Amino acid sequence: MKLETLQSMKKEQSATKGFLLFEVVLTSALLALFITAFVGAYLYGEQSAVSAGNRAQAVFLAEEALEAVRNIRDHSFSDLSDGTYGLSKTNVFELSDSEDVIGVFSREIAITEIDADRKNITVNVTWEQGPRGDGVISLSTQLTNWTAVVEEPI
Repeated sequence: MKLETLQSMKKEQSATKGFLLFEVVLTSALLALFITAFVGAYLYGEQSAVSAGNRAQAVFLAEEALEAVRNIRDHSFSDLSDGTYGLSKTNVFELSDSEDVIGVFSREIAITEIDADRKNITVNVTWEQGPRGDGVISLSTQLTNWTAVVEEPI
């Protein structure tokens, strides 16, 4: 009887050892899965924050270019000739012959004539976003030679 009990206890111990090994492997696999998911979510969040920051800065640069072109228009509408330009700044903003580069951003201003007293202004800001390709922000407006527009008296 004692021998049978001893053999039965040995079988239970070996079954328990096998089950314990299975639990350890399963727990390790689940832990690895959760860690991988957490790290992936963290890295995706970091990348999204950087992308949103770059996009906000690109919008700012495009708006700055539109304001600079408005200032150039206010000084002299005739300085807005058709073509593709960048911006340079000494004491005031001026149109330059090539796109301007600010850090990772490239800014290009396209001016096209609508009629003698109106111009279409389009600003494109591009930057490299890494493996997702290039980011592009494009803003557009129309400017009028307001000094030449004269209303007729009523």
